[in-house]
Amino acid sequence: MKLLLAISLLACLWPSSTAISDKGVIYVDDLTFDKVVDQSRDVLVRFDKEYPWGEEHDAFKQLAKAVGDSDTSLLVVGVPISNSETYPVNTKLSARYGLAALKDEQVPCYKLFKKGADTRKPIAYRGDMKQAQELLRWTVEQTGVFIGIKGQVKELDELARSFMAAAPAARKALLSQAQSAGDAVDSSSNPDVGGYVEYYIKTMQRVMDKGDAWIEQETQRLSKVAEDKAVAAAKRETFQWRRNILASFKAPAADKAEL
Repeated sequence: MKLLLAISLLACLWPSSTAISDKGVIYVDDLTFDKVVDQSRDVLVRFDKEYPWGEEHDAFKQLAKAVGDSDTSLLVVGVPISNSETYPVNTKLSARYGLAALKDEQVPCYKLFKKGADTRKPIAYRGDMKQAQELLRWTVEQTGVFIGIKGQVKELDELARSFMAAAPAARKALLSQAQSAGDAVDSSSNPDVGGYVEYYIKTMQRVMDKGDAWIEQETQRLSKVAEDKAVAAAKRETFQWRRNILASFKAPAADKAEL
């Protein structure tokens, strides 16, 4: 009887001490990767050591939760890797995606696999690994998905992408649609929503006046001032959500190519 109780206790404890589990993340390995990353949807993959920790892992968990709480079909996937000779982990995937020379301290690495795109050529993330908002903003830019990061308004988000994809002659009508949609947005639960709506409209007007290049120019300007510690914290926060909105205008993301 004591032996059976001991075995039962070990069976309960084993998964919690060895399995990798983070909310909103699907963990795969050399055998299951191709069954999940199969061109059927956008998939954001993080390659990292088997038991990650610290600020970079905290950012990943925040990203995964935000994506999981949204309605998007985007998947967040984790792949544990180690190129150690004494304890190799998922080395086939490391070799396939050019990570075989990396040591444990040189990960994580993020790669985005776009729906319908060649899985041999994912898009690499090269930004700050410790900032969930940077990861989320980049994901929005690359995929066009609505995750609901601060500043994004669902009723206007699709219109923003349609606006950028449209011919200049068609944009006036889309601006009018956006103004009508903005008027109908319920801001009773969040008083900041009115400012978000206003910035979507203002962005469309600026693009019509200054051209498509204004989006990237303004993104770069806001990036610099948002990191300036001399600027008041409230102002820097405003600049961050404006960058989130501008990310929705960097479309059509499906047409972008990056190695």
